[in-house]
Amino acid sequence: EYLPVEIDHIDLNKLNNCIENLRAATECQNARNRFTPKCNTSGAKGVSWHKPNESWRVQIKINNRVHHIGYFKDFELAELVATEARNKYHGAFANHA
Repeated sequence: EYLPVEIDHIDLNKLNNCIENLRAATECQNARNRFTPKCNTSGAKGVSWHKPNESWRVQIKINNRVHHIGYFKDFELAELVATEARNKYHGAFANHA
């Protein structure tokens, strides 16, 4: 009988323990499927204002290391790039909320 070491709630609702909402995950995968932190001031996950460049900076965490994706003058473009990076590197565990 297989018992995973860690479980991920697909819909982020820790009270929803229906079997369809649970999946085996590594610690890194589970960390990817999280809400945007409350301290985020841009409103977009992975996007922050970089004052020295006067542009939006996109960063994503991959295997517990922060990777710089780029700087963008346009906020909507930065948000789109962050979403695409999460899709590419986090796959099924990408969460944009």
